[in-house]
Amino acid sequence: MAFGNASAERAAIELTYEDTATVSRTTPQRGKNNISASSPSVIYDGIICALSYTGSDNSRQTDAQNNVDYDAVIFASPDLLVLPGDTIVVKRFGRDDPSSGRNLTFEVIGRPSVYATHQEIKVKDGDLA
Repeated sequence: MAFGNASAERAAIELTYEDTATVSRTTPQRGKNNISASSPSVIYDGIICALSYTGSDNSRQTDAQNNVDYDAVIFASPDLLVLPGDTIVVKRFGRDDPSSGRNLTFEVIGRPSVYATHQEIKVKDGDLA
């Protein structure tokens, strides 16, 4: 493989992705009596990706609960249109093991950085443990 061939580099990078993901976006849906309500719609399903933790962990334990709060980056195809506020559910090791039950839910923060070979999607996990 020679550098400078974006499609060959992209193919090589995507071979290292071991996770799969579903991207959802809140969209207005017209229901009964023409009343609009927002509900999540799946935009992409089964995309291959890679999850990387950035080390920014603001998790803390209080008397009442354990707050989980950390940042991560999802590497995915540059062909996807991912927007701030989208929800991404990552199935860890889902590419190698489709029956994997290890699902992690993230919210997209900011706009993804898109390159010729991949895009880097900054996400945040905020949950209670």
